Amino acid sequence: MKKISARRRQWLIRECCRTMHARSRPPMKKRARVTTLRSCRVLAPQKFYFLGVADQKPLFDFLSLVKSKLDANFRVKINFDNTEEVHPCGTLIFLSHLDLWVDRYPGRVSCNYPKDPVVEELLQHVSALSKLGLTSRKSIAHERVKHWHYHYGKDLNSATYSDLTRATREGIVHPAKETFADCLNEAVANTVGHAYEHPFKGMPPEDQRKWWMLSLLKDDELFVAIYDQGIGIPGSLKRKPKFFEYFKRRTYNDGILIQAAIDSKLTRTRLPHRGKGLPEMLEFSEQLKDGGLSIWSQHGGMTYNAQRRVERCHKMKSRLPGTLVLWSIPFRKEQENARYDDINS
Repeated sequence: MKKISARRRQWLIRECCRTMHARSRPPMKKRARVTTLRSCRVLAPQKFYFLGVADQKPLFDFLSLVKSKLDANFRVKINFDNTEEVHPCGTLIFLSHLDLWVDRYPGRVSCNYPKDPVVEELLQHVSALSKLGLTSRKSIAHERVKHWHYHYGKDLNSATYSDLTRATREGIVHPAKETFADCLNEAVANTVGHAYEHPFKGMPPEDQRKWWMLSLLKDDELFVAIYDQGIGIPGSLKRKPKFFEYFKRRTYNDGILIQAAIDSKLTRTRLPHRGKGLPEMLEFSEQLKDGGLSIWSQHGGMTYNAQRRVERCHKMKSRLPGTLVLWSIPFRKEQENARYDDINS
């Protein structure tokens, strides 16, 4: 047996004592891991506009960037310094995304006051600034702002926007103007009943499955925008069993699918559609002398121009989640001021 040196023996004794002492101590509690959120700034687009092809990409890139930063555990501060124009179509899409961000990432989205005073007034008017943590500091008085009206909800409750239907009913230039409220109610009911009917990737949580509406009465025209972040018309239609039977020998894109779901000429083929709200809107629009209707979803859209009596399908490079409905209706100029007072009272 090999002889152990005195130096080696002393080292072994010290190691044994250290091991025994360590075993006798109670285990140390692990420290809770503290995650420090990084901060970033995201510049908002110059225009919140959907109908302009050149403006769609900046809007969707902005929305996508904010979402990706939030998913990556950033605090996001939206910078409105460059924003100069806010239109109902683009603003409504932004407001719907803002609702989801604020709900899903509480306390992590903020913004600065816009440099443009009209933009600030409008974002204050639709409660966007308060949701982003800023206090109101303007009176709503500008001609380009005070006639906007913002509504949203989860269920069909026509009382939410009854002020719009009541104040505009008599001023609409249409042979069956009394059906305007029914068409609007059916369009919202269509969203409630079909937009979130089927589960899909990226579906909003249950408490955020809403519809959003912006209306504007200005310059002898009533403009209504309705939006949801549901499955979209093409996605809904593709789930219908008769879809494959009708389209199996046809070339189609999302615009054609939207037209098939909405157009009364195509629905006579008994092709199932999302509901009767949007077809009724189109039938109403076909009796207008001006204005029109456009419906956009995923990578396509359908537009009807009442003045030219022209219906067209469209393709989009950017993808619009859900469905956006834009409705333009002529309004009697002589009743305009009185209706402003009714809505704003």
